[in-house]
Amino acid sequence: MKYIMKSGNLFLDDTMSVRIKSTFVGSEKKIFAANGELLIRTGIYHLEAPPNEKDNVRYRQYVMLDGIGKECAIAKPDYAEGDDPAVVGWPICRMPRVDHAQLFIGRKEYLLTMKNSQTYFLSEKNGKVVVQILHRGLCGGWDIDAADDFVPEIICGIFVFCRYIEQENEFTVV
Repeated sequence: MKYIMKSGNLFLDDTMSVRIKSTFVGSEKKIFAANGELLIRTGIYHLEAPPNEKDNVRYRQYVMLDGIGKECAIAKPDYAEGDDPAVVGWPICRMPRVDHAQLFIGRKEYLLTMKNSQTYFLSEKNGKVVVQILHRGLCGGWDIDAADDFVPEIICGIFVFCRYIEQENEFTVV
């Protein structure tokens, strides 16, 4: 299925399927059906970490909860190859780069990969790409090509997880 994401709205054949809304503060996003029904909430959970590891991305999880609060997907972000602070140490002037997350939707396992800030892929364990998210350039928005077995609200949740990965790489200003 070919979708377009524009201004937080996911369109299929010029019909709005679902909408993403942000909260004023924090990372939580809410995904609503066209009729206004809450379908999914997403957020970043910070797991208990040793004091010297509190900034380690491996102690975070991206979580999707359905409308009644039941967990429907979890992503575990990880560092790019060659940027793992456990191997190369913590960089002095930036955070280590995060470029992928292991994603579990129900009992299925996927790999969500950020090629760059405008290109994301969701792949099955065998490497088959099942969701592709590409920025549309100057006209704005995103083209999303997803396998038929992904419902629109899960596609929006995956899109939000892509944005969370991108956030991990932003420079923090103090």
